[in-house]
Amino acid sequence: MADEADRAQVVEEAHRTASINAQRNQPRRAQKIRNGLIVCEDCEITISNRRLSRSPHATRCVPCQSDHEHRQKQRGTR
Repeated sequence: MADEADRAQVVEEAHRTASINAQRNQPRRAQKIRNGLIVCEDCEITISNRRLSRSPHATRCVPCQSDHEHRQKQRGTR
């Protein structure tokens, strides 16, 4: 039984690694800049410095990113 658990763990780890690598290999979108400030690609409101300090390559504000991820999940399950 331990062999099955070990194999399952190896498979899960391989899937996780593949997912992380796929995310890293996705081309980054260029950030929109207006008046020297980075703006959200969806709503075009300035992205906060706090968000950018945590995610320097962000192209969306937090609410728009949440909406985007929600839409992506819906598309994946349909």
